[in-house]
Amino acid sequence: MLQIFFVFLSIFYLTNKSIFSGSLKEKLFVIDVDYTLINEKKIARLYCKDAAGKTILVIDGKFNPYFYALPSSDAKKLKKRIDELDQKKTNIRILKVEVVEKIRGLDKKEFVKITLDNPRDVPAMRDVIKHWEEVEDTYEYDIPFPKRYIIDKQIEPAGWIEVEGEEIAASGEYQVDKIIDAKSVKAIDSRKQAKLKILAFDIELVEDAGKQKLIMLSVFGNFGLKKVFTLHPPKKKLDYIEVVNDEAEIVKRFVEVVNDADPDFLVGYNSDGFDFPKIKDVASKAKIPLKLSRDGSQILLVRRGRISSAKSRGRVHIDLFNFVGHILSASMKSEILSLDAVAQELLGMGKKELDYRDMKEIWSKKDDIERLAEYCAWDSELTLKLAEHILPQIFALCKLTSQLPFDAARYSYSQLVESFYMKHAFTDNVIIPNRPKTEEIEQRRMQPIYRGAIVFEPKKGIHNNVMVFDFRSLYPTIIVTHNIDPYTFNIKSCKKKISVPESKNYFCYDKKGFIPKHLEYLITMRRKVKEDLTGLTKDSEEWHQLDNMQYALKILANATYGYLAYFGAKWYRLECGSAAASFGRYYITKVVDSAMRGGFDIIYGDTDSLMVRYPKKLSQNELRAIGKKFVNKINKQLPGIIELEFRDLYESGIFVAREKGEDVGAKKRYALIDYHGNLEIRGFETVRRDWCELAKKIQRDVLVKILKDKDPKKAVAAVRKTIEEIKEGRVPLADLTILEQITRPLASYQQKGPHVRAAMRMQDKGKIVGEGSVVAFVIVRGQGSISDRAMPVEDVKPKQYDPDYYINNQVVPASMRVLKALGLTEEEVISGKTQKGLKGFLKK
Repeated sequence: MLQIFFVFLSIFYLTNKSIFSGSLKEKLFVIDVDYTLINEKKIARLYCKDAAGKTILVIDGKFNPYFYALPSSDAKKLKKRIDELDQKKTNIRILKVEVVEKIRGLDKKEFVKITLDNPRDVPAMRDVIKHWEEVEDTYEYDIPFPKRYIIDKQIEPAGWIEVEGEEIAASGEYQVDKIIDAKSVKAIDSRKQAKLKILAFDIELVEDAGKQKLIMLSVFGNFGLKKVFTLHPPKKKLDYIEVVNDEAEIVKRFVEVVNDADPDFLVGYNSDGFDFPKIKDVASKAKIPLKLSRDGSQILLVRRGRISSAKSRGRVHIDLFNFVGHILSASMKSEILSLDAVAQELLGMGKKELDYRDMKEIWSKKDDIERLAEYCAWDSELTLKLAEHILPQIFALCKLTSQLPFDAARYSYSQLVESFYMKHAFTDNVIIPNRPKTEEIEQRRMQPIYRGAIVFEPKKGIHNNVMVFDFRSLYPTIIVTHNIDPYTFNIKSCKKKISVPESKNYFCYDKKGFIPKHLEYLITMRRKVKEDLTGLTKDSEEWHQLDNMQYALKILANATYGYLAYFGAKWYRLECGSAAASFGRYYITKVVDSAMRGGFDIIYGDTDSLMVRYPKKLSQNELRAIGKKFVNKINKQLPGIIELEFRDLYESGIFVAREKGEDVGAKKRYALIDYHGNLEIRGFETVRRDWCELAKKIQRDVLVKILKDKDPKKAVAAVRKTIEEIKEGRVPLADLTILEQITRPLASYQQKGPHVRAAMRMQDKGKIVGEGSVVAFVIVRGQGSISDRAMPVEDVKPKQYDPDYYINNQVVPASMRVLKALGLTEEEVISGKTQKGLKGFLKK
């Protein structure tokens, strides 16, 4: 139907131009790009929004797909042979063959550029020529047509373009306000915000007659829409609740509401792995077409890692869970990535309280349906609030990488970094390296791991007036300063070079490397954006825009170091990662030596940071002045853009013992407290997911009592009190619940840990548990291993927990990680018989 329409439209437009409106020029915000074939003619389609919030479809049939061939000897000879191909025999229409100059590595080379009529013919044409003796290699044949279009046009998705063209009649097949046949499309710079309609959705399932049943589906829009579709009527009539007959009707109404509301973004939380699979299953059985796209087509399933992502054309489906897991989780305190935990951390609000047991009981008794409906509706509203917080961050990455929101929301660090450099390869006329083949990836995997960062063993104990120094973006600045690039490595005919410390390797300075050039742009831009932020109020729209941009710049800059040594990278060179680490060790050692000569006591040094004490008793202002003076001295000695900064002066810090009886502390396990009582914790159980809330609370309490109050007796007393409360059964289950996330299908777990056992029990009772699910469990009394006694929290009664487990495996170990730094033993803590104070442990 769609193809027939476009064929008719194309013919009608070409023969009746006079009845169409005149040329127009519009500024549009791009949300999605794809292409279609009309009578074997490719049409790029750009789904956009105008300033008034109307949906505009831009069609462009003038852009053609292409790829490159590197000749083994003579480019003209290769061009001639391609020109002479029998196109009828190959069934491939070649539009143009030309010899062009491209940069490969650091040098210009002649390539043959083959331009075709149909994007689907690119791999076919490549197969025709790749084994010719005239062809050394082929390049850029695997770039999808929409991405090729975006890169070449230098369009920034989630950014603005200026389109000039003719308005043509919109078809009923399309949910758009206008269609423009483009004469020209060009990117423009604008910070203007588009009026976007966002619709969040969520489903609820319960076990019914041994099967998972879809009982509710909610939607919540930023344009005032709130709906819950359910199978049972509530006692209290609520406008937003709509009662339907069965699961199929829930899905049918969902499709209708989406199309009626016509949102630009359809957002869920774990919707790729949970919501859409169930919706699709119901739709498939009931033969309901899931036509959620703006061109009237059904959703597509696009493979992303271990799961398939649901994609609708022109209406962008975003699964926030993917972006949180791939990108945001690295900078979050919580290791649990449930909607509740993530919303609590990012928004300061969480889900409504209702566990699965209560949900099932409400549904079976058909009582209090209003509560269940409100719970479901709030999940959608919470997802919407999270989307409004996260989407601008995704958009910032889209602009830097030229990736569509659908892809940017699901990409890993390495994919985002690679996209950024692919974008700039086009502007620099650089040929994009090929993705490594399977055999090459395996060879890369087998290469020995290079030596990482240097660590100066921490001095265990408690230290007052701790100064902390950090290198600002150490590895990125090293890569830029020393021109570390796959193509500047060990060049024989090099005039200017610098040797890598502890190595015979070197990097050439004769020409600026492609990676260092654009990495420097990221670093410089981020510093500029951060400077611009200082003059703005944090609640302003401009502040949020700039903050999202600086975060996106930071992600790409910091991830470049790891990308260079990633075995699947196009721009791969293990020696680049090794060299950056080597220079890192060199510079941190240099700073440590200088600090020692300057009279500082070294407490701890690791990768890009140094913690020291100044031995003299001075005021805070005097100590800060000394810290700043030291930084200024070091920065005069550092080359290029490598820079040390004075992070802060802390009131005190504790560094715990690595093993019993050892005099050195454990790596990356310390806590600092500033003069305002704020704790900074690294490596303690307070940020680990496999400890219950009680263990985290007591450890934090112990840290505060030692670092702030300087009173270990109070700390021991707090531990003793907690132990007594556990023994007496006075601890609520919420404080004893352990939360862990299922990261792969349950059947693939060989080692059945406590969270897996608990998940299997939940599954046995009919609850869906899969990748991304958070399992809340309690260890109960009884026989068997800890895993055998891991029960879902909804199945546990208040005093059923195992006190010995929580004392000996949670509270005491968590407390002792801190208290043993004071020389205290478990026996002393448990018995409470200790007279030890901080004297002897506190480094003055």
